[in-house]
Amino acid sequence: MKKTVVGLVVAGTALMGATSASALEAWSPSGKAYSYTRSNNDQVGLKMHERNVKAHADYYRTTDPSEYYTLWNKSGINQSTVYSGHGGRVTSLRTCNWVPDNDDECSKFNRG
Repeated sequence: MKKTVVGLVVAGTALMGATSASALEAWSPSGKAYSYTRSNNDQVGLKMHERNVKAHADYYRTTDPSEYYTLWNKSGINQSTVYSGHGGRVTSLRTCNWVPDNDDECSKFNRG
């Protein structure tokens, strides 16, 4: 029985380390939106944390490292989440609050 418990603890620790080390995440400066990678870092999710807010996630992929992609969440609904399509691994990610007729408020790019 002791070997089984030790095996489970080691496997669980290895899995936790691999999951947290590989995921990218970014909060908008005001905390109104949150973006993150999922599915082996080949997809981006963007979740709203306040009503009547529009936000976007900007991210780079290994398939086109010189151009960034943008994922919008314009729902204005708290807790709504949108997802990008699957593609090359996401290497950098930031989250921005949309500011009408002005510069958007963006986090720094987090790199993986």
